[in-house]
Amino acid sequence: MNILAFIVFVPLPVHRSFPLSGPRCHIREKSLWDCSRQNLSKIPAAPSEHVAGLDVSRNRLETIAKEDFLAYASLRSLTVANNKIETIQEQAFVPLANLEKLDLSVNSLATLSAGWFKNLLSLRYLNLWGNKYETLGEGNLFQPLDKLKTLHFGGPHLVSVGRSDFSGLSGLRELFFDGTNLQNYAEGSLRHVGPVSHVTLALNGPCERDQALVEVVLSDAVRPNTTLTVTDTLLYTKSQALPFKVAYDGGATGFIFKKVTMTSAACMAFLHLLPGSGITTLTLEDSRFLLYPLGGIAPAPDTGPLEALVLKNVDVPQFYNFPALYFLSPLLRAVRRASVVNCKVYAIPCESSADLSGLEYLDISDNSFSDIALSQMMCGGKGVLPRLRTLNVSRNHLRSINSRIFAELGRLTSIDLSGNAFGDMPETCDWPPSLRFLNLSATHLTRATACLPGSLHILDLSDNELTVFHIGLPVLTELYISGNKISMLPDGGLYPRLVSISIQSNNLQTFSRRSLSDYVALRRLEAAAETFVCSCDFVAFMASDWAKRRVRLGDEVKSYVCESPDAARGTSVADVRLSAFECHAVLSLSLLCSGVAAALLLTAGLCHRFSVVWYAEMTWAWLSAKRKPKLRRGELEYDAFVSFSEMDSGWVEAHLVPELEQSEPPLRLCLHKRDFVPGAWILDNIMGAIERSHKTLFVLSQHFVRSEWCKYELDYTHFRLFDQNDDTVVLILLEPIDKRAVPKKFCRLRRVMHSRTYLEWPDDDSQIAGFWQSLRAAIKRPVTDGS
Repeated sequence: MNILAFIVFVPLPVHRSFPLSGPRCHIREKSLWDCSRQNLSKIPAAPSEHVAGLDVSRNRLETIAKEDFLAYASLRSLTVANNKIETIQEQAFVPLANLEKLDLSVNSLATLSAGWFKNLLSLRYLNLWGNKYETLGEGNLFQPLDKLKTLHFGGPHLVSVGRSDFSGLSGLRELFFDGTNLQNYAEGSLRHVGPVSHVTLALNGPCERDQALVEVVLSDAVRPNTTLTVTDTLLYTKSQALPFKVAYDGGATGFIFKKVTMTSAACMAFLHLLPGSGITTLTLEDSRFLLYPLGGIAPAPDTGPLEALVLKNVDVPQFYNFPALYFLSPLLRAVRRASVVNCKVYAIPCESSADLSGLEYLDISDNSFSDIALSQMMCGGKGVLPRLRTLNVSRNHLRSINSRIFAELGRLTSIDLSGNAFGDMPETCDWPPSLRFLNLSATHLTRATACLPGSLHILDLSDNELTVFHIGLPVLTELYISGNKISMLPDGGLYPRLVSISIQSNNLQTFSRRSLSDYVALRRLEAAAETFVCSCDFVAFMASDWAKRRVRLGDEVKSYVCESPDAARGTSVADVRLSAFECHAVLSLSLLCSGVAAALLLTAGLCHRFSVVWYAEMTWAWLSAKRKPKLRRGELEYDAFVSFSEMDSGWVEAHLVPELEQSEPPLRLCLHKRDFVPGAWILDNIMGAIERSHKTLFVLSQHFVRSEWCKYELDYTHFRLFDQNDDTVVLILLEPIDKRAVPKKFCRLRRVMHSRTYLEWPDDDSQIAGFWQSLRAAIKRPVTDGS
């Protein structure tokens, strides 16, 4: 049994993409003036800026005139493929002395002229494929092109090749020869071309009707160490394979079948040619494999030089009839590299894997392996494929991480399990200690566990659903965790040897020099996203020399896009310019608050200095009094309201009250201790007492000047004086007071003290009777009260 014994193939759908045409010519990278798909009928005028390349493919050009490229003297690349060109004037390419690439493929050129190329001494690439010429002219067509390295020629119209058609091409390295309908070939035409390292032949017609012609072409084209590609060919029978023996004998080292349709009979015929040849690589790509009956074909020889087998994008329509190719087992034992990619293989039994004892590289990506099928291929972890170093099982149908089946592979260094649907990761795993690279990208993982082996040097967990990553990996040098939901950098202390980290397209909002300093060996960072909080520290860090030299950004700074602040949303970090207030918000707010507090304190000081509060209170009191109806004299309740300091209450109670209230006729005084309404606002009591009193009697002393409540009474009376300008105030000085001690804001009261006589409590007892007599006269109401 062998590796192909139970391979099952499923047909591949064919996908085609059609490029969209652009609206106008434009400059692309590397100074390419792109005018493709513009419906042009002539070469466009040269742009003002310097261009190194011109692409006018897929237009309606029919003629190239000698003056078309006069303005393109510096051109190095010219593509005019897929037009309708029938005529090229002899001198058309003369200005293009620096041209290195010329593509004239898929046009309508019926004849080729050596005059086109005589001035193209720098030409390295020439494509003439797909035109209408039947021959390559009269010979020596390519004689001036001694620097030419790549040549594409032929097509469905080419029928004859002459002996001198390729003279001068001694430096050719790559040759594409489409002889689909070739009828005549002069032996030796390609013998002196080269040394060609890669030959591509499309010889479908000759392969079907004239194998001798194919053999002659192959004997000329193939040299030692040549890689031969056979393309666009139908290979049905054993006889069609036999001419290729000359290629094997000629020293070809690689054989590629591309875009071919091959039967199992033709395939076996090719394989029987391998022993004794120098073929080390065999490839079947983008092809169909038809399962015609094998009919008694002998087993393959025991050994051969084959080292690499590649099956890529192979369609087997009748996959369910695929035979057990046990006879290939001896041939495949020497294979060191095998790739079976996108062939819908879903089973390789343990017996077949055991035949590949020398395999070092195995790629079975883009197939249909399940967990059970993979376990069977690995013989349940019994150490099959002992020399395997690299295994790629990406994009299959695996659902669980079964590390046990790889645990016995002592040389395995790299496993790619990406593109499967694991969803979860076991808590612990058994990996081979030699494992250095593990790819678990795009596997729907929601968390990472200790299942990850500590021997890893490179780990790829990109495009999953991880929110955190904090798994210690002491020898890890490269970490790829882009495309997850991670919001902060992993702890750098867990990765002392990490050199490169890719954490693009996550929820990372910021990072700083401090967070990166924990990565002692880090030299490369890729973290671009559209989620960054562009604080001043972050913007400054991204522009700092430390960020540019200590840790190099592997992606462009313009890819780091701000999500906040709102003014910078959608802007590249490199283009953000933040104000000083945004950069120092705490300091600015502190200064602002301090400024406001200072302004408030200054305002309060000024208010106190200039009695603003007093003026406000008195204005309010005055306005309140103005709203009240004024009492008539007959409605007054008291003869006098007495305003005095508590420190002078002894004199008031011992002298003033008895003398005035107990005299004849008695006077009624209003005292705050006795007559104020309990519970009412003090200012309302003062205002009411003054309003209901005929006079206001101030007992002035040093204590009075310092009393706050006396000031309220004095304040309100001051407003009455200002408003009414009457004689309602009587002043008694218990002790000498400097008029300047009265606050300046009581300017009217100070003026009264200057302009009116006030009563002074005499020091001489003989004058006391006169004092009381004068006081009663000042307080006494008129005998008749007018309204």
